[in-house]
Amino acid sequence: MSLADELKTRALANARESGINSEALSTLEAARFPERKTERWKYTSLQALADGHLDALASGAIQQPLPALSDAVVTINNGELTASQLPDGVTLQDIDNQPPAVNGLETPFAVYNSAVARPIVLEVAANTRIEQPIHVQIQAASDTPAHCNPRVIVKLNAGAEATVIEHYHGEGQALTNAVTALITADNARLTHYRLQGEAASTLHIGTLIIDQQGTSRVDSYQLMTGNRLRRNDVRALVAKSGAELNIKGIFVVRDKSHVDNQLCVEHSVPNCQSDQNVKGLAGESGKAVFNGRIHIHEGASGTNAQLSNKNLLLNRGAEINTKPELEIYNDDVKCAHGTTVGQLDATQQFYLQSRGIPAAEAKRMLSLGFVNELLMALPHQDVAQWAHPWLEAELTHANPAGEDAA
Repeated sequence: MSLADELKTRALANARESGINSEALSTLEAARFPERKTERWKYTSLQALADGHLDALASGAIQQPLPALSDAVVTINNGELTASQLPDGVTLQDIDNQPPAVNGLETPFAVYNSAVARPIVLEVAANTRIEQPIHVQIQAASDTPAHCNPRVIVKLNAGAEATVIEHYHGEGQALTNAVTALITADNARLTHYRLQGEAASTLHIGTLIIDQQGTSRVDSYQLMTGNRLRRNDVRALVAKSGAELNIKGIFVVRDKSHVDNQLCVEHSVPNCQSDQNVKGLAGESGKAVFNGRIHIHEGASGTNAQLSNKNLLLNRGAEINTKPELEIYNDDVKCAHGTTVGQLDATQQFYLQSRGIPAAEAKRMLSLGFVNELLMALPHQDVAQWAHPWLEAELTHANPAGEDAA
């Protein structure tokens, strides 16, 4: 039996045992799990899951919990809601049966999550502005291979405004199989952070759905480091004329870590705009994948969509595979896409070293400068204060002394 078949067999057994969502179970039965010839998984192997992560549910204790970045906190440990403190205007539902449907789910791991997860729903009342960010802490821990299935649905009603921090932490050998859905109505404005800094030994397979059902604005900032296996499928559904979407991201891979980002923005109606700007750095033997796709449907005239992915290889052993895609079925659009993979400028390194700066520090400074534009764009000080030292530490490790650039 192939690994893909083994994973599907285990997922089906877990889904039948849970009995939570029979409709998702039927979809899972028809799903095909990725294998080596699956194009979208070409550069990402699931061999790490052969250790048996789907055989058990994570139940370990978190040794170092996440720091609170706001007074409004929701905590999910090993897929279960454990604590919440929310301001007026925000309601929380912990649903244990008949979970609400989420549009746009495609991967079998997302379907599996649908079949077994008990989602939480955060809903912001109409015409309500939530001043402080809502910090959703999603944590997982296991000493042996195991998994959990957190699902978070965020709904902003008409005229609502909020900031949501989706923050992941993992320890041991835990696999987090997550689904997050952001749903916005007319005149809503959502600022969203997706922070992923789990331990190198952990695994993460996640799906993010951005469903703009109204003339809303969504700004999403996505920061992540590599781990044993990290796969992010982001699908944005821009489905109401006048909607605006902005995605900014930074990923860093080092050691033998892995990151695979798959972004797809679907423009299905006229007169909407989107902008994707993602930067990546790979050091040591890190491996990164980026696939960005803009899909302009028939009838989506007046669309303005941009995609940029710039990357740096910090030494010869690192690898980045990147591919931008445009799929356009309308002539009256303005679209652009571009990607680059380069290396640190040797002249700039020499200049810094000639001023007495050690080689490793010079590389770290140049690497930080490469992504500083996106760091400076973070609108919330608490998040920025967390992100700067976190990223500096990762870049310090990704630029070891004595390593030559690619």
